[in-house]
Amino acid sequence: MKRLSDYQGEAAIELWAELLEPIGAVLQDEEVRNALSEKGTSTMHKVQAILKTHKAEASKILLTIDPTPLTGLNIIARLLDLVLEVENSEEFAGFFGSVRQQTEEEFSGSVTVNTEAI
Repeated sequence: MKRLSDYQGEAAIELWAELLEPIGAVLQDEEVRNALSEKGTSTMHKVQAILKTHKAEASKILLTIDPTPLTGLNIIARLLDLVLEVENSEEFAGFFGSVRQQTEEEFSGSVTVNTEAI
């Protein structure tokens, strides 16, 4: 089974050119973003959130990385492997750390509104 890290050079560029659109569609979903960024969320829950609402995009992502046909036996393992590869990658660590921090900052702070005149 091919992984993201198996691609190098131009092949990696071509791979990402194909992956950006479906990955972008998945990451625009608020439920998926929440599942991916919540601390303590199981990887299985993250995979379920992706598959629940983005079947076509998940299929395109997995088949672009590895054209082996998807089956009921390999789809979960392949998507789990992909999510874990990205989560455990030092190259992606900064990116996902900034997404988590940004999400946390959006909801932090006082719930009161400053009503003083500017």
